[in-house]
Amino acid sequence: LPVQSAITHPRPGAAVPAGELTVKGYAWSGGGREVVRVDVSLDGGRTWQVARLAGERPVPGRAWAWALWELQAPVT
Repeated sequence: LPVQSAITHPRPGAAVPAGELTVKGYAWSGGGREVVRVDVSLDGGRTWQVARLAGERPVPGRAWAWALWELQAPVT
């Protein structure tokens, strides 16, 4: 199953000030497979940045829950 993810912060439609923004979310892959990477686009898919996976890493083959991720990105 391809990795599925959701953004939890900032909320949809939220106004964010210019400067550094922290984007947070969660991802899952299904079938007990570990999420090893989450790519995030803040410009409609023109460019992508690799988010940092947070929390403990699961035992291989035992990844039955979501993985938390976050990305620090500049916003103009």
